[in-house]
Amino acid sequence: MRYTPKTRKGEDSLNKLINAAIAVIAEKGFNNASIDEITSRAGLSHGLFYFYFKNKDELLAELIRRINRDMRHYLTLSTAGLNNRILIEKKGFDAFFDWMYYNQYLYKILIETESNNIELYKWHYMKLSERYSPKLLDAMNRGEIARYNPEVLSFVLMGIADFIAKRYVLWVNSKIPEYVITDVNKIIERILSP
Repeated sequence: MRYTPKTRKGEDSLNKLINAAIAVIAEKGFNNASIDEITSRAGLSHGLFYFYFKNKDELLAELIRRINRDMRHYLTLSTAGLNNRILIEKKGFDAFFDWMYYNQYLYKILIETESNNIELYKWHYMKLSERYSPKLLDAMNRGEIARYNPEVLSFVLMGIADFIAKRYVLWVNSKIPEYVITDVNKIIERILSP
């Protein structure tokens, strides 16, 4: 991002631009979303886009950073107060499934990123793992969960959550059925039990 707003008005303009970009990219895809349509949807001038972003790729990078941060924040809040790692994982999976259901448009942007900017796509998952792995290692050191390479375990768990959510939420626009959550919880317990 070229410029970080320093006033409330600037923050409001940037947020309008971001929200319009999310809507247009989710509807049309990254390649078909035009800067004109994004600024028009935001009710802002075309020139204001270039005040904040050099190009559409820079906008995508900002969107992915926000998606990553917001998802991690939501998951942290959803598991706050829990002190058993297996319980945290179960609740975290549940929270992730809800986040996906209510934010499908954001996840579609993340999927678009894989084919438009693979480095940014990799950054998203590496950042998740970077924050996740130390928590898993702490739980291993306390004897709460089985010992594995924490980075490997983080990707195994993210992979399970990711594909279950895609299967039900993205592919059929459904909440995750209770029987699936029950089986996922059994799998988590089997993988993590010390």
